Amino acid sequence: MEDKTMEKRKGKKKKFWIAGIALIAAVALVAGLVWSRSTSQYEEVAVQTRDMSSYLEFSGNVEASETREVRSSVSAKVLEVPVEEGDTVKKGDVIAVLDSSDVEYNIEIQQAALEAAQASDYYNVRDSQRTLDQYNEALASGLNTSADTAQDSLMSAQQQYQEAVDAYNKARTDLENGDTSAVVTARQTMDSQAAAYTSAEQQHDNHMITDEALNTYWVSYSNAKESYELAVAEAQKAVDDAYDAVTEAEEALAQAERNYEATALTTEQTQENYEESLEKVQALANQESTQLQIDQLRDSLDDYTIYAPIDGVVTQLNIHEGDLLASAASTQGVAQIADLDTMKVAVKINEQDAVSVKEGDAVSVYVDALGTSYDGTITKISRTGTIENDTVYVTAEVQFEADDQVRSGYSAEITLIKEEAKDAICLPVSAISYRTDNTAYVNVRAENGKLQEQTVSLGISDGEYVQITDGLSAGDTVYLVQQTGTLVEQRMQEQQQAMENMQEEAGS
Repeated sequence: MEDKTMEKRKGKKKKFWIAGIALIAAVALVAGLVWSRSTSQYEEVAVQTRDMSSYLEFSGNVEASETREVRSSVSAKVLEVPVEEGDTVKKGDVIAVLDSSDVEYNIEIQQAALEAAQASDYYNVRDSQRTLDQYNEALASGLNTSADTAQDSLMSAQQQYQEAVDAYNKARTDLENGDTSAVVTARQTMDSQAAAYTSAEQQHDNHMITDEALNTYWVSYSNAKESYELAVAEAQKAVDDAYDAVTEAEEALAQAERNYEATALTTEQTQENYEESLEKVQALANQESTQLQIDQLRDSLDDYTIYAPIDGVVTQLNIHEGDLLASAASTQGVAQIADLDTMKVAVKINEQDAVSVKEGDAVSVYVDALGTSYDGTITKISRTGTIENDTVYVTAEVQFEADDQVRSGYSAEITLIKEEAKDAICLPVSAISYRTDNTAYVNVRAENGKLQEQTVSLGISDGEYVQITDGLSAGDTVYLVQQTGTLVEQRMQEQQQAMENMQEEAGS
């Protein structure tokens, strides 16, 4: 019996010991979790200062900013080619000289014919002009007195008509504006009598004057009103009379014009005959067409010297001295000149970035093969977008001043700085958290040692760091929350399973 009792006591002690271990393990787990949350759940991040910039990057290939095909507009023999491939030329430099002897010969023939025709025409025009001048001198000497008298009458009628028009306009304007003196005086008298009558009515209503006195005021007002209406009628009659005077003056003017025209008809016809004769001689003497032909031939001489259309390098030369240019429409040009001082790069800009890019923006052009950067400018942006592989982009052109090392076809990287900030207060992008309303915040430690949220305002970002424009200072510390919850839960589950196993073993 004692042996069995001892065994039961030992079994109970074993269970209590196992349970105690489980309890200690649980306490250790909780303590471990508390220690883990208080020490390893946050990472300290110091607020620092650094130069910040945000930028866009594009890529493309270098090519000459301008390439011009040089062609000839005439067919002729090549006399001289003063340049070679690879030569640097300026706009206006001679590329080739062609034979222009045939054109020069035609100019000499046309010039001789022109001079002969001009000599003959000179005398014909001189004689016709002399006849016309003699006739005009005779008229000026007073040989046609009837025409002079008719002209004087016409001028007098014009003056009288203008005076009548002026008088009519003044009378009408004065009437319309109420400026006629008689009307103004009559209106003032009428207004005065009206005011007196109105005052008398008030006195009569107050039994201050008799009916007879009020009637006297009424008669005075009525007489003044009648006088005003009469003045207006007389002013209107004056306007009508002035209009009739204009009509009479207009008829007199028309008659004077007819008289003048009838008197001057014979003189004018004779004068016109002389003038027409002179015009005919002058028209026949016009050698303008011949002169135009000569000018055109002289202008064409410039086509026999071929000039460089732009500054650049002769990258291709297709003619030599002695060659015969067969046709101005030849498929092969005389030469090709490329501007290699100013190069360009065609790039594609997606639609999201295109809204912040404009012509004139400064860029950096990095030529990969040379490892060198050049200052460039966006000189052209397409007004239409292009869809490629479900992506919308616009094309743009970047120009930059190149050196002798840059070659057409080299690949280049274009960088456009959007924003810059020197000595900016910043944090890693990963240190920023956002609330549901999209406001940014960081975790800072309060005076009581507990963590709290601090709202911050953000500036530019380069993808790795972000500028803090408000809410923090250089040297501050923020606390970055670590994603350790999954590991803690896993350890808790493992510890719980271990405790259950120990309890089962203790129960058995």
